Amino acid sequence: MTLRQQHLWIAIVTTLGVWGLYVWQLLERVWVGDLKTTGFAGEMGGLFLFGLLLIGIAEGALTLIARLLPHADTRDGAAERKASLQASHVSLMALIGMVTVVAAVLFIIGWIGQSATARLLAATTPANLLVLIANGLMGCVVVSELIRFAMTLALLRARR
Repeated sequence: MTLRQQHLWIAIVTTLGVWGLYVWQLLERVWVGDLKTTGFAGEMGGLFLFGLLLIGIAEGALTLIARLLPHADTRDGAAERKASLQASHVSLMALIGMVTVVAAVLFIIGWIGQSATARLLAATTPANLLVLIANGLMGCVVVSELIRFAMTLALLRARR
């Protein structure tokens, strides 16, 4: 396995692990009714920053270990760059699609008007609703990156 492939696997595992735990905490807090509390936004913001820090540390440490292990001395050639470019394009299209769906849902909720927003605000505070929307948008970015990592790996394997 090349260093590039090892790094892609490291990115997939750490992204799924860290953001999986974050989403679990988010859903758990929503389930117990924390959306009505004023501390929800701050707690989730702290967990989000901790997740970013954890991703950086975990990926950095695992990549350092992978670099220290013996691996084939291969340079990124045209095939690797093409695989990365194709995966990035698909990832971008997926991101555009997911953000468009989120925007459409928010537009429809706004279009429906008071009846839809009244139900939402009965279950949460306005600040916490914004935190949920921000988490949805961040989720789109995370899924897009996972698509890029996985597709790059698949294309690299197909070219070998």
